[in-house]
Amino acid sequence: MNVLIVGAAGYIGGAIATAAQRAGHEVAGLRHPGGHTLPEGVKAVDGDLTDAASLTIAAKGFDRVVHVGPPLGEETDLAGVDALTASGVPVIYTTGAAVLGSEPSDEDTDPDPHPLIRWRAEAERRVLAAGGQVVRPGMVYGNGGGLIAGLLAPKAAEQGVGVYIGEPGVRWPVVHAEDLADLYVTVLDRTEPGIWHGMSETVRLDELAAALGEGRTASWPLEEARAEIGGIADLFVLDQQISSTKTRNHLDWHPAHTSLLDWLRTQS
Repeated sequence: MNVLIVGAAGYIGGAIATAAQRAGHEVAGLRHPGGHTLPEGVKAVDGDLTDAASLTIAAKGFDRVVHVGPPLGEETDLAGVDALTASGVPVIYTTGAAVLGSEPSDEDTDPDPHPLIRWRAEAERRVLAAGGQVVRPGMVYGNGGGLIAGLLAPKAAEQGVGVYIGEPGVRWPVVHAEDLADLYVTVLDRTEPGIWHGMSETVRLDELAAALGEGRTASWPLEEARAEIGGIADLFVLDQQISSTKTRNHLDWHPAHTSLLDWLRTQS
């Protein structure tokens, strides 16, 4: 297929672009003037997430659009979704675990989004109504990016201990970037609307902190974390148990990386 990736120059989008090319697809990436360099072999298509009309034009002629661009706010994000679906091209839209609440949940659970990204549940609804797909990744790691490499590991190095925000015991779903990219490639073949969970396992954030701090941990008070990293700190106290069983069974998706803590040991 001929696939346009919104966010192809980013961490997740770059992995998807590589996996899609490997699977034999022609891949293009949305790029605004002065934007980041796209991965090798990815054709640049002019467009800007803040200019909805440009997105409709950019999507025309493609077989699929994969949207893994960053959230920019309710008005901009919803206008962008509407513009992409208006092209008539099926859209694969990315939200995340935070669109669900703290109760045990799966692909069929109604969204209960965290206030930080409350509008993304509406974005999901619009994409599905237009015949598209929704992918909800867990925390993505591996390939040198993500919150672990960009925030948690540097914080552990700075403090001399692994840190977790708030109270111990909070659980998060996680997934390796390459496993997630393989899931997107599988979803490209879907023709009916669906919600898919890109989550290989659930980890306790205090146990992740222990792995990063060589057994030493400390709580990072929520107020202090908010002052340093902003509202995203509130997501770190959201305890989540999210199943990906439906995704695995329906799409025959089998992540190769099934233990984040074991993976961390191989990085040292």
